[in-house]
Amino acid sequence: MLGEEAAHGTEFHVHYNKEVIEGNPFPFPFRSCNTAVLLMLEGRIKVQIDLQTYIVGPMDTMVLSSQSIIHILEIIEPVQNIGCVFTDEFAMTNMLNYEDIRLFRLTELNQTPILSLTEDQYSIIFDIMTKMYTLNLSQSEHNLYKKAKIFHYFNLLALEMMEMHRSGVNQADLKTNRKKEIIHEFLSLLSIHVRNNRNVKFYADKLFITAGHLSKLTKEVTGNTSREIIEEAVVMEARNLLMETSHPLAEIAEILHFSDQSFFGKFFKKKMKVTPKSFRDKYK
Repeated sequence: MLGEEAAHGTEFHVHYNKEVIEGNPFPFPFRSCNTAVLLMLEGRIKVQIDLQTYIVGPMDTMVLSSQSIIHILEIIEPVQNIGCVFTDEFAMTNMLNYEDIRLFRLTELNQTPILSLTEDQYSIIFDIMTKMYTLNLSQSEHNLYKKAKIFHYFNLLALEMMEMHRSGVNQADLKTNRKKEIIHEFLSLLSIHVRNNRNVKFYADKLFITAGHLSKLTKEVTGNTSREIIEEAVVMEARNLLMETSHPLAEIAEILHFSDQSFFGKFFKKKMKVTPKSFRDKYK
């Protein structure tokens, strides 16, 4: 879905789904390794980003920060989109204005990752995206300034998106923003420590709040308890290990700090309704 050949090795990709997507390409939650800016051209999807649910339709943009937890819940109408995906290192190296990097960390701006565009805004973003896409695919020896052009279009995209987010998003009250900020910090910690620690108190201590307060906040903001979020993160990590590695099940159980393979198998089956081996056989 995000797989056009990169203009800068594996640091930067531009994709354009000219054929509509009808089936869900990612039925399970996953953690994004890179940052993505996507523009919806057609269709509607129901997506969960960092445990918040959104309906995204035509002329909407999504800014998906690296390490976000993403779950495509439903393809409501067949989808067509265009977008770019890039590493944090690419952004740091290629941003003319360092402050614009905050665009790709929208939680710092207390803003939603989804923005509905006007027709004029849509035309501007689509034009920039298609130019980057065309340059990205170009193999012409005469295009001597291909890399420089992509560099400038990337910065123009960041500037336009930053301006749109600053002017087009209603700010929530400070209390709500602070609650979401704590949840974001919790998820960031979880991405680092999920393999080693499944204790709610461990994360609460690092956030300088009580385990009870953390559980109350997560339930209020996401509808799930802290324990449920931690367990879902463990399942997500287990799925990734099963699909992307050839580690024996006993080794995966050890990596995830389960007491033994049997306990890991029971935990996984309870959550996924299928054994780890059956899941690997189907999806690897």
